[in-house]
Amino acid sequence: MIRTITFLALAAALAGPAAAQQQQQQQQQPPAVERMSRQQLRDEVTRLRGFVNNGAVQPVRPPGCSAAEKRQFDFWVGEWQVAPSGVQTPMTIGESTISMNAQGCVLMEYWRPYAGTSGHSLNVYDATDQKWHQSWADATGRRTEYAGSFQDGVMRLDMENPPAGANGVVQAQRMNFQAVDANTVRQWGETLDPASNTWTVSWDLTYRRRPGTAPAR
Repeated sequence: MIRTITFLALAAALAGPAAAQQQQQQQQQPPAVERMSRQQLRDEVTRLRGFVNNGAVQPVRPPGCSAAEKRQFDFWVGEWQVAPSGVQTPMTIGESTISMNAQGCVLMEYWRPYAGTSGHSLNVYDATDQKWHQSWADATGRRTEYAGSFQDGVMRLDMENPPAGANGVVQAQRMNFQAVDANTVRQWGETLDPASNTWTVSWDLTYRRRPGTAPAR
């Protein structure tokens, strides 16, 4: 008897959310035409005529990406002037635009150096492996894949297929991003020395928000 009561209670608990969802869907559906009042019919025809006459659609947006993990890279969003880190005299080697796209799920990079090769990257957090991924492509036609995570305030992305050095030994490479403040981001690259198993900084850049542009919200 106790088992029967427990089973019925469990079945009711499981059916509760499904029933509530079904009821909500029914409430969202318009009433049957034969049950609509004259005013309801007039309002419905007016609404539908607006769609037909104007070639409009009723937008239904996906929920987007609001989880905390998917917001870890928002500090990089903005319009930036980029310079080598540690340089005292004013210097800008390029500009970079980082925009939020696809309902906040994708960050797009547009890198525009004053000398050298321009390029783009697509950055996204994949919940299946709980990693950030970046696909980089530039004007040389080459493509590079990175993957990593946000830890201790630093976004670290490892190159997935690093090239071999002059001695034929593959050297692991990665790049790092860190928010210095609301208007400054440091980005630097590192190469792993297999002999000493230590990371060496190979390049170091500072992003400064372009005057007159606002930080990401």
